[in-house]
Amino acid sequence: FSLPFGNLTLVLLLIALGIFVWLTARSRNIKSFQFQISIFILIWMTGEIVDLLGEEGVVALFSTSEIGVYVHVLAMAMFSAMLWIRFYLSERSGKRIADALQES
Repeated sequence: FSLPFGNLTLVLLLIALGIFVWLTARSRNIKSFQFQISIFILIWMTGEIVDLLGEEGVVALFSTSEIGVYVHVLAMAMFSAMLWIRFYLSERSGKRIADALQES
């Protein structure tokens, strides 16, 4: 382990970001839950990367501002809107969000 934990965290975040970019591109259907949750995770991880770069002082712009926090707020707003819209559309159409467990 010659890498400091900050660099290891950055490497792991970039690997996870690549995985979720692949999952998002693979789902292709904007209405699918997989696509929507992947977009949320992409935004969330972008905020983490920006925050980490600011803490490490890699880019001077990130160290003086709180861009990472704003990206996290954006991710949470998107997640909340996604859930409320999915709930509203399921109620309006009479569908259930999840099927109840059926006893055998």
